[in-house]
Amino acid sequence: MTEGDDPTTDGGTADTTAPDGGTAESPPVPEYESDQYVPGTDPAVRTGVREQVLTEKFGPVRAYFKTRPDRHWKLQERLNQARFGITYDVYLTRIAAYAVGTGLVGALTGFTLAIVLAQTGAFASIDAPALVPTAFAQAVYENRVVVAAVGSVTTLGVLSGSMAWVVGYRYPSAVVDVRRRKLDVTLPHAIVYMYALSFGGMGLTAVLRRMAEAENTYGEVANEFDMIVRDVDVFGNDLFTAIRNARNLTPSDNLEQFFDDLLSVLDSGGELTTFLEDESEKYMERARTEQQSFLDALATLSEIFVVAFVAAPLFVVVTMMMLSLLGNVGTLPLALIVYVVVPLGMAGFLVAISVLSEPYKQPSHELQLDDRSAAVPDGGVQAHPYFDTFRRIRRKEWLQERLADPTALFRAKPIATLLLTVPLTLLGIGALVTTGLAEPTPEAFIAEPVSTTALLVIAPFLAVAVPLSIFHELARRRDREIAERLPDALDILASANQMGVGLTEGLDLVARNLSGRLSTELRQVSNDIRWNNDIQRALLGLADRLQVSQLTRTCKILAEGSRSTGDLHRVLDIAAEDTRHRYRLARDRQQTLSSYTAVVIIGFLVYLAVIVIINESFLGPITGSGLVSGDAGPVSISGDAVAAYRTLFFHSAIIQGIGTGLITGKLSDNQVLTGLKYSIALVLIALGVFVVL
Repeated sequence: MTEGDDPTTDGGTADTTAPDGGTAESPPVPEYESDQYVPGTDPAVRTGVREQVLTEKFGPVRAYFKTRPDRHWKLQERLNQARFGITYDVYLTRIAAYAVGTGLVGALTGFTLAIVLAQTGAFASIDAPALVPTAFAQAVYENRVVVAAVGSVTTLGVLSGSMAWVVGYRYPSAVVDVRRRKLDVTLPHAIVYMYALSFGGMGLTAVLRRMAEAENTYGEVANEFDMIVRDVDVFGNDLFTAIRNARNLTPSDNLEQFFDDLLSVLDSGGELTTFLEDESEKYMERARTEQQSFLDALATLSEIFVVAFVAAPLFVVVTMMMLSLLGNVGTLPLALIVYVVVPLGMAGFLVAISVLSEPYKQPSHELQLDDRSAAVPDGGVQAHPYFDTFRRIRRKEWLQERLADPTALFRAKPIATLLLTVPLTLLGIGALVTTGLAEPTPEAFIAEPVSTTALLVIAPFLAVAVPLSIFHELARRRDREIAERLPDALDILASANQMGVGLTEGLDLVARNLSGRLSTELRQVSNDIRWNNDIQRALLGLADRLQVSQLTRTCKILAEGSRSTGDLHRVLDIAAEDTRHRYRLARDRQQTLSSYTAVVIIGFLVYLAVIVIINESFLGPITGSGLVSGDAGPVSISGDAVAAYRTLFFHSAIIQGIGTGLITGKLSDNQVLTGLKYSIALVLIALGVFVVL
């Protein structure tokens, strides 16, 4: 059936566009029109016919969901707010397929597990229930392998499929929640940007278009305004209707309130610039309040971390030691906790902090310049007789610059150090193993835990982490220096512009009063404006070169403001205040969380101290006593178990040091790489303690 065909056949088949909300191809049919498709029938008959037609066209699963829109209208709202671009019935059909597939994988896993347990004799010791002496219980006992296999297949299959369905059904809500928090965080700065444009003389339509084009700078807020622009351009709606549609769809209560206030201004004919100025101040204050709530949540997480990864592992260690003395439990449970549970728990903790901090992550720094940035010359230039000579000279100059400053790439992108350090580290490990200086075997780790671990684990970790941490800290220090000096630089530039000094001369004035990278870059901006007479391109080029989030937004405001007005001092004041507000938020986060990061680090030191006390005051005396033997007794422990426990203690301290450092960096600066310096220090402390002991 093609779009627009009437599916009614022989006067007795209903159109797929019944009052269930319509199909993907046709609009919904109002209730009062449904009789013309199946005349003379009651609603129950029409529903049955409708389900039959939908089943023939879309299949039974999708038809089932399409005929029950009242159950899933909230899901459709979440799909719209998450910008998934599909209807609820299509989405539910997909996750139903994923759930079935996951259930089959779970069932196969359960069947495999049952076979493995049967081959290892795990079912041999199972007896028939004494309290149920019936023929059924005896039959179950005689066929316990089959029953166990059926039970594991059913249990794992149902649990896996159900979990996949629940996760899939809740996923749009999680996406909407992340979008909502991103909108709330970015909205105050977006309103400041709109205020600067409006002050420069732009009308509301032009302001909305500029806002929609600023996705790389303002993220999800720009996407919401882009919907308004598309609603006007594509669907032909008036601006009032487009804003109202965006207001009804946005997941953010703050943005919804802003749209309500904006519609009131449009309806009453109020002054747009004054309105945006008032709104910027209001939402800036609201952003400070919301960040305080966010910081309180991070503080709670830091306390949870101390309990979950310091107190709990210590309790487990002591418990395992006592059980080993009394019942020969072995070291396997503790090994699973040290090598599996704790690392996975720390990784999950990092994921939880990342999800909570995702809205506060800065958008991409890259800004799009015009076509003049193209690096490929046209055919006429390439045909010039001196073009090849020019290209050789440029390549030679590029190579000389790289050789003169080989670390420039690493300073710009610290993660690029992995391209050098990882291969060298792997070669070093291979050389150690080949020459016999270290053996990557469990026996070697137990016999010489400190030296083997230092050569095969700690040294490679330091070889990779130290260069990455150094260049990351250099880049972070540069960004922090620029963020600190930028508001004062904008204030000086605004004062100079208000006194009649041009933008180019003002940039020279600011550069003379500053030092460091920002001073050099401002001089380059001044030269770009003189030579090319293009303020916008010079400012956006500055943002692309430095790639600092605060500077990117400031350059965006100044570039658009300079294009709309020649009176820049007020635009500069607006940009300075916005930059100062962002800097205060970042500083408040560091100051508030500094005490909690100290608590996390102290927690690691407490863990290390307790481990050392157990190792020296408990395992040490046991080694020299008669308790270390293979003889059975009320209290006994083998010598191999003592060595294994010491190895586990050392490895747990190393794992704790790495994980604690990374989590500290994520808490304090929202960057895992910031925590590398803490990880390096804590690992070296743990190594030093065990070397001394």
